[in-house]
Amino acid sequence: MSKDMLIVVGAGAISGFASLAFLSGVPGALLVVYLAPLPLLLVGLDQGIKAVSIAGVSGIVTSTVAGTMLSGGLFTVIHAFPAWIIVRHALLKYSAPDTKNKEWYPAGSILCILSVFSSGILMMIIVWSQGEVGGLRGLIKSYLDQVFTYVMPVDDVLRGDLVQLMVPLFPGYMGTSWVLMVVFNASIALAILTRFDRTERPKSKLANLMLPDWMSWFIVVSASIALLSQEELEFFSRNLTLILAVPFFFLGLAVFHKLASHAAFPRMLLTAIYVALFLSGWIALVVIITGIIEQWFGLRRYFENPG
Repeated sequence: MSKDMLIVVGAGAISGFASLAFLSGVPGALLVVYLAPLPLLLVGLDQGIKAVSIAGVSGIVTSTVAGTMLSGGLFTVIHAFPAWIIVRHALLKYSAPDTKNKEWYPAGSILCILSVFSSGILMMIIVWSQGEVGGLRGLIKSYLDQVFTYVMPVDDVLRGDLVQLMVPLFPGYMGTSWVLMVVFNASIALAILTRFDRTERPKSKLANLMLPDWMSWFIVVSASIALLSQEELEFFSRNLTLILAVPFFFLGLAVFHKLASHAAFPRMLLTAIYVALFLSGWIALVVIITGIIEQWFGLRRYFENPG
């Protein structure tokens, strides 16, 4: 076995073990789980689609042998396949319209594919949970009740209030955090490979992020169903809309980054924006709305030509 192949297989094994780190019970192990896709992305973006495929299989085998069949299946869906999607598209070039030049597949399109993929997982979970008592909401309520009972023993009334508060948007938050996790790992992988000159793909600036037009239809349809439906369908559509809003969140950030580039103190302005995001979830909603407006009307062009 060649040195490169050993690195690829080893990266997959490391990723598989990292995905099971939470089983150790060690404080901070969850951070290791969040970094589980990083080895797959590093070898994939460095050596290509074959490498990430082999590393993914290695991770699946490792997580199955060290854990269970369920952990292997979860690794496939949560880490291996998304890493394959990113590498497949990040290394893809296509002919630009009206020119003979080759362009890299847009980062915004990859982001949208990940968001739609996460939405598809939510759809499958909804269908699977229909045979359970209370559907998906019932399962989430039972799960959260067990978690709070274990990690934060409080009286039944307070625990019930916390569970009721989290249930309505819990699937959406989980799907959103998954997309953010994958994007975060992909950004780290590209930054590392760029630093060591191991990738030809140029570094993308957030201020220049663009989303494909078809993404608007997904969120419009989902939001419309959420507003007009009731009970289980409304619950599903609301959480689906939250996941589909992630690309528009990044697009909204792109608008603020472009605005900051024309400000007298750009770093100070961006720092204030990110601090506000950390302190208040309502600011995230403002950023998402900004991204939707940018997608439909184009705010950044006014920064380029204020007149």
